[in-house]
Amino acid sequence: MRRPVEDEALGAAGPMDERWRAILRGETPLSFGPRLGRRLFSLVPSPWRCKFCNAPFRGPSAGAFRWIGYSPSRKNPQLCARCVERAPEGGALVPVTVLFADVRGYSTLAEGRSSIEVTATLNRFYGAASRALLAHEAVLGQIAGDEVMALFVPGLAGQAYPLKAVQAAQALLARVGYESPQGPWLEVGVGICSGEEYVGNVGGGGFKDFTALGDVTNTAARLQAVAMGGDILVCAATHAAVNAAYPDAERRVLDLKGKRDPVEAFLIRQAGRPTFTLPMREPPDRGE
Repeated sequence: MRRPVEDEALGAAGPMDERWRAILRGETPLSFGPRLGRRLFSLVPSPWRCKFCNAPFRGPSAGAFRWIGYSPSRKNPQLCARCVERAPEGGALVPVTVLFADVRGYSTLAEGRSSIEVTATLNRFYGAASRALLAHEAVLGQIAGDEVMALFVPGLAGQAYPLKAVQAAQALLARVGYESPQGPWLEVGVGICSGEEYVGNVGGGGFKDFTALGDVTNTAARLQAVAMGGDILVCAATHAAVNAAYPDAERRVLDLKGKRDPVEAFLIRQAGRPTFTLPMREPPDRGE
């Protein structure tokens, strides 16, 4: 049961909406339409699309989509007008898996190349990451600097949404070359966390973005911050959901920035990634 302070926080983030709840949780037929639409729209070629419904913004079919309202939103050009201006306000407290992927050694990369070369490399990374994530039914979150964020909810990715997130992370790392004979063309680490938190249209002052807010998102970001290039660090809840598919995941107990208590995590290694020792906190002696 939620405490009053949690209800107050949710109210501040945005009004709870039954339609959002139905779509994101996937508990009613309302979720079928958006999920089918995302799948169909993803088949239409486009280098730029709505990060929520996948409607194409460019390409030969973009004009037809724009004519029926799927044009870039004036409030957030990463979303279409149907998903922002015409979407129900707010969101809902729903199960979610949050993924963060970040370029390792970005400062060194930026120092050793021209700004044009760095921009080209990051754009290549954004493209590779977007294709891998969208193929696994993610909703793209922030794409900025050297980092990408993605959300996986049951209403859009199915009930195996934590598994979809880990598979998306593996596909992302494969796209940057971790499984190729030449090795990666960019060092990338991934953090993933699952739980229940507020997901929906959040913003103010004329700006609105579809995102997730809460400790799940914070923990995923912290796990990503300590993941080495080519590795995927997942929280205990994510591991519990995907354990059968990844029985060799290595348990870690980590001290994460901003976390009062140690965090249990599991390391999933990507093929082609050399073994390393991740700094960790030793688990307590259960015999004490």
